[in-house]
This record gives sequence, C-alpha cells and structure tokens, in this order.
Amino acid sequence: MNANKRAGNAWAFAATATLLSGLISPAAAQVGSLGGLTGPALTPPPVITSDRVDPFAQPGREYTALPLGPWLVYPTIFLGAIFDDNVRQTEVARVSSGGARLVPSLLAETTDGIYKTTLYGMADGRLYTDDRAENANALAARAGFIERFQPMPDAVFNFQGDYTRQRDLFSTFGIDHSVTSLNPTGIGLSPVTNPIAYNQFSATASMQKSFGRAFFSVGGSVVDIQYDTPGIDVAPSPDGIVFTGTSRLGFWFTPFLYAYGEGTIDQRNYSDQLFNSSGYRTLAGIGSDQIGLFRGEVYGGYQSEHRDFVLFDNVNSGVFGGRIYYYPLRELTLAASVDESLGVTFLASAVPGTLGTPTKVTTALFQATYGLAREWSASARFGYIHTDYVDTIRVDNAWTAGATVAYSVWQNFAVTLDYQYVQLDSNVPLQSFTRNVVTLGATYRY
Repeated sequence: MNANKRAGNAWAFAATATLLSGLISPAAAQVGSLGGLTGPALTPPPVITSDRVDPFAQPGREYTALPLGPWLVYPTIFLGAIFDDNVRQTEVARVSSGGARLVPSLLAETTDGIYKTTLYGMADGRLYTDDRAENANALAARAGFIERFQPMPDAVFNFQGDYTRQRDLFSTFGIDHSVTSLNPTGIGLSPVTNPIAYNQFSATASMQKSFGRAFFSVGGSVVDIQYDTPGIDVAPSPDGIVFTGTSRLGFWFTPFLYAYGEGTIDQRNYSDQLFNSSGYRTLAGIGSDQIGLFRGEVYGGYQSEHRDFVLFDNVNSGVFGGRIYYYPLRELTLAASVDESLGVTFLASAVPGTLGTPTKVTTALFQATYGLAREWSASARFGYIHTDYVDTIRVDNAWTAGATVAYSVWQNFAVTLDYQYVQLDSNVPLQSFTRNVVTLGATYRY
C-alpha cells in the first residue's frame, strides 16, 4: 500500500504474516473470510535461515477442508440483505437503499513438501433496490494463485498472479478484512466522492537465499490498473502499469531479531504520458521472529519519484512504517500496519487549475479477530488514510470502522451481522461524506 514497497515487496521477506487462521475457533464464519477462518493465509511465511525452524512449515490449525484428491478446498458463501445510507459516497443528494449481498469465496491448497500451490477467489456483489442507486450496484472481486517452491531448506521461490476489483482500499478492507494491499501506486487507495471501480492485474516473483544467519532476497512485480469509464461529473484517475524491482539483505543478530536494508526502483507508465515517472525507495528496518506474544517489523527510509514531464515537480519524502501482530490468547489475534506511499491523481475538478496532482498517502490499518466460544465469533477492523495533494491546498482524512459478529447455528452454518462505517473529511467543498453499511445474512462454509 505504499508506492514501491507493496509491489516489490508484495512477497515481503519480512518477519510477519497475515493473521494465523488456525488460532481462531473453527466455528467462526464471517463475511469476506477467504476459505473461512481455518483457511491458509495468502501471505508467505517470515524470513527463515537454514539453521532456523520455519514456524509455518507444520501448521497447527485444524483443517476443516473438503479433500479433493491432493487438494484441500475451503468453500464459503454468504447471502444476506444490505442497507446502505450513502451508496454513491456523496456529501449532498445522498441516496440510501436496501438490497441484497452475495459473497462466495473459494480457497484451495496442495503441497508435496517442495511445491505448494494455493488458489483463491472471492466476489462481493451488492444489488440495490432503489432505482436512484442503480449506478451504485457494485461487484468487488479478488482471485489468483500463489506458487511456492522450496528445493532446499535455505532457498525459497515465490510466484503470485492476482486480480483485484475494488473502489478504494476501504472497500477491500470490508471484503476480505486484509491489512495488506497489492496496490503500489498510491492511487485508488483514498476514498473519494462518486468512486470509480478499477481492475488491477498484478504478477510478482521473488527468491530468497539464506547463508547461515544472513539472508538475501530479490524480486520484481508488474501491476496494471484499469479504471472504469467515469461519468462527466467525476474526475478520473490514470490507468497505468507499474514495474518494480527490489532487493533485501538482512542478518539475524540475535536468535529472535534481524536487521535488514532494502532498495527498490520503479517505473510508472500511465495512459496519459504526462504523468510517467520513475523512482526509488531505500529502507532500513528491524524485524522479529515471534517473541512471546508478539511478532513484527518496523522500518524507515527515503523515497523519491522523478516526473518525466519537466513542468511537473518531483516528489520526495521520508518514509516510515511497520507491522505488528499480537497473539494474547489462542482465540484472539490482533494485527496492525502503518505505511506511506507516493502516487498521482486526476482530481482536477476538485482542485481547480491543476491537470494532475501527485499525492502522499499515509495508511494505518488494524484488525482484531476473536473466537468468543465455539458458537460465537467476532472481528473488528479500523482504517485511517491521510492524503496530501502535493502543491495544492487539498488535504483529505478518511477512516473506517467495522465489526462482524457470527453465531453458528450448526457447525458449518452461521448467522452473520456485519457493519462498516466510512467517513471522508476534505478541505475542498463537496468532497466530504459519511457512509454506513449494515449487512445481515447467513454464512455457510464446508
């Protein structure tokens, strides 16, 4: 979710992973949980060396999967009713509507100890009943594959292909409750009025080699973002392709702590060539294996983006960030992340006199998942995005808060209540809004 890190470090050789699904009660079921809470995580395990034990090599979770030959399959589906009090995310002429929401998902995994393949897919369809909300009917989706090849204990290769359709980062946060994003561009992250959906295609590859207590990794990615055609009253964002390469060198200086340096370069090619740019990012950080109840990483550095068009200023800034995971109980997992990014937007109608505006985006995300009992589960999420529109007066602050509660009527069938709140405060007139979305329905997982 930053300009360079998420693409080049989408396979992040960091000492963090997404929420450990197996720590949650198997009765848990919720909207937007890929494969159910007992499904495998989509993020690769933390850095390891040849003399260290990979804590993810032998997962301790309970498998509630459908076995199909060598595959373990985790299907889930949610069907329910939805009420949205601001379907178009506008400050004036708000339109509220009820409707239906359908969220099927499928995750499948197979491994022979050397090769591990994960397939995943999810769609979130929202159909509103009010005719005025017809153009707000939405389909968000994510699908892809992950291939992990480990021919030796100290060498790991990762490959991923991913398709994501969404309107902004908070939209995704409400779908799969993820604290990470593959979007490296800084555009499409910040909520705006009358949002435009976009399709994002990404491919990443990486290799990591360990040398005793030291490790080295190198990787690259291609991310192609294509926006839907906007209405005449909506400012578009530029379609574009971002190429990124990254390398990381680190060393375990204690049994549980490692330090690393990282360098990233990128090339951004937009549909409007005036906004093409190239840049770099340098980072230094410290990460940890799990120490007691914690696992995490913090980093700081510098990033710069050079605009090809000489009349546009370059954008430079310091960068900081981190991720922390906390496991206070077997049933409770907390995860948080903070990051910064550089991007560009076409919000000319909101910022008079500008053709295109570079942005600096700071993002903070938090998620908690708790298995209250075998019959009850709950999750909560919070997100904050601060956007500075460089060389303009515009500043946006957006945040979201949401929660999901599920009651298992039977082992595989749960009644699910989901709520999400989104607010955008902007110093530009008519660019602020609030939105409340309530969903009630049933979730089935195998």
